[in-house]
Amino acid sequence: MLSQAVLSSYIKPESDGIHRGQLTVTGISSCPRATYINYHHLNNDVRSPRDYLLMKNGKWQELEVLEDLRKAGFRLRFVGANQLTVHVGRARITGRPDGLITVNEREDVLSIKARSLSSFSNFKRKGVDAEPRTVCQEQMYLASPELKDHVGTWVYVKHKDSCEPYDAFVERDNSYAKPIVEATDEIVLSGYEPKRPDVPIPLCSSCRHKIYCWKLDFLDTSGIKTITLPEAVSMWVEGKFHRERAKQLDEESREVFRKHLGENDVLFVDDQTTLLEVKKIVQHRIGISEEKFVAKYGPAALVDVMTETIVEQMRVRIKE
Repeated sequence: MLSQAVLSSYIKPESDGIHRGQLTVTGISSCPRATYINYHHLNNDVRSPRDYLLMKNGKWQELEVLEDLRKAGFRLRFVGANQLTVHVGRARITGRPDGLITVNEREDVLSIKARSLSSFSNFKRKGVDAEPRTVCQEQMYLASPELKDHVGTWVYVKHKDSCEPYDAFVERDNSYAKPIVEATDEIVLSGYEPKRPDVPIPLCSSCRHKIYCWKLDFLDTSGIKTITLPEAVSMWVEGKFHRERAKQLDEESREVFRKHLGENDVLFVDDQTTLLEVKKIVQHRIGISEEKFVAKYGPAALVDVMTETIVEQMRVRIKE
């Protein structure tokens, strides 16, 4: 009953007067078409109460990170409720970076992100390249006159469950930001309508507008159903990551065990809490070679002994 009451209280969230009903820096994309859709509200998804709880949780995560950074001795400005408002381009699109942080006696911009296990691990593997939307957002902040003297942004990422931190530095790139700012000004000030790319670009795979942009032209919708199930998708992505990570760890550990096993038949190995038995097992399996069968009896004979079995399966994959 309590949980339902909480969810119900977020059905009609109140506007904060900043992020709802207008284009902000978070709505600017390196794809002009996405910026156009955001500016004209052409794909206004109805957010669920769970979405608003997640956004609110992000604010609490941000406060925790600020406390951790202060404890580590960093000097911070324009954080929390005192965030700086910046303006991008001639259209003066507003944005509010998470703050400013002094590192090695130089003040840089600070960006705080709380991520799930899969997103956090992907960020550690690929750095900021794993999040093109984050790169665009931070470059837009850096392109504002208010931050024109700052070299770059520290993107501080926190894993929500383990609280493990990681960070990467995004250096100012005016050549990247300039065409995006110019396209945004054209969209807002001149009514420019950028056309959709002829084919999906890499950015489309993580864009919330991908179905809006592509489904009618690229999908035969007969027999296809499209729904939004954030909980199920999140569970599947998390499960896939754990499966792949478990497989990787298993293969790496087996390679270490194989080297130490050497010519022995059994190896006992422990970490002072768990004792493992590693045993060499040799099996002899008998099978029928199609190549040898055809060579001896001919291809027609192979067709005579082949049987067809219908197996119904469900394949789940990330649609690029």
